[in-house]
Amino acid sequence: MTLDLRRLRYVHAIAQQGSLTRAAETLGVAQPALSHHLAELEAYFGTPLFHRTPRGMVATDVGRILAAQASSILRSVEDAEAAVRHGVETLAGAVTLGLLNTVALSLAVPMFKRCSERYPNIRLSIWEGTSQTLVEAMQKQELDLAVNLSEASEGSARLLATERLVLAGHKDWETGTGDIPLREALSRPLILPPRDHIIRKLVEWAALQQDIRLDIRYELAGGWTLKSLVQAGLASTIIGRSAITREDLAGVLTIRPIVSPALERRLVIVHSPVRAKAPAVRAVTALLRELVVERAGEATWTAVPVPDTEDEA
Repeated sequence: MTLDLRRLRYVHAIAQQGSLTRAAETLGVAQPALSHHLAELEAYFGTPLFHRTPRGMVATDVGRILAAQASSILRSVEDAEAAVRHGVETLAGAVTLGLLNTVALSLAVPMFKRCSERYPNIRLSIWEGTSQTLVEAMQKQELDLAVNLSEASEGSARLLATERLVLAGHKDWETGTGDIPLREALSRPLILPPRDHIIRKLVEWAALQQDIRLDIRYELAGGWTLKSLVQAGLASTIIGRSAITREDLAGVLTIRPIVSPALERRLVIVHSPVRAKAPAVRAVTALLRELVVERAGEATWTAVPVPDTEDEA
C-alpha cells in the first residue's frame, strides 16, 4: 500500500466531516469502501487514526498530524493544477483566509469583491472565528493565513494594525457623545465575552489598574448576539471599533472611543509555514493590507495600519 493523494483525500474528508457517512457522501464513494481504506491506513501506520465515538469520528493525535499534512498537500496540488491550467503569469489557486468575527464584519465583503475583480482565478474562502478557533485551525493547517489578535498568536505573526476599543451602548440611555474616560466606561453595567476572551482580559486588566469593580451583567461569546443584547438595552459593551457597522449606528447603537488611557488591541497576520510563499497566498496578503490601509480613515474601520518593512514570507 502507498500513501497516495486518494487516501490523503479520504483522511482529510473524514477529519473535516467527523463522520464516515458524511465523508463518503462528500467524496462520492461507498461508505464500506471508505471504511476499508481507513482500516488499511491504520494497519499501514500501526496505530488508530480516528476514535469511533457516539458523536462521530474524532482524530487521534496521529490522525490530526496526518489530516493537517493532507490538507496542506491537497492545497498545494490545487495550486499546481491551477498554475498549469492558467499559466505561470496568472495568479490562481485556492486560498483560505481566517478572520476574527468582528474583523470579518468590515473586511469579508470587500475582500471577496476585490479578489474576484483583480484575481478571478484565485478561489478565496473565508472562515470566521474567535481568536482561539483561528489558532486551532492554523495548527490543523486548515487555513493559509489569518487575521488574529497578537495575544493569541505566535512570534512569527506580522503586525497588521492596532484597533481602538469603544464603549457601545443604546442611544436612549447612552446620551453622552465623543470620547469617554476609561474609568467612566468601566463603571457602566457591561456585557462582556467569557474570561478566556482577549477583550475580557484587556478590560479586567484595565479595571484592576483603575481599582474598579466591574459590573458584568451578562457573558456572551458571540459578537452578533452580543450586539443584539446591547441593542435591546440590557447593558453596554466594550468592543473593537470594526465590529460596529454603519447599519448599527443608523439604528439604536452609539459608540464612544475610550480615552485616558485608550484601550487598544493589536491585529496580526499569521501564515501557514508551508503556504506562506505560495503566490496566491502572497497576493491575498497584499490585498488584505491594502484594504486595511484604505479603511483606516473610514468610520467603519478605525484600525491604524503599521508599515511593514519586511517581506511577508
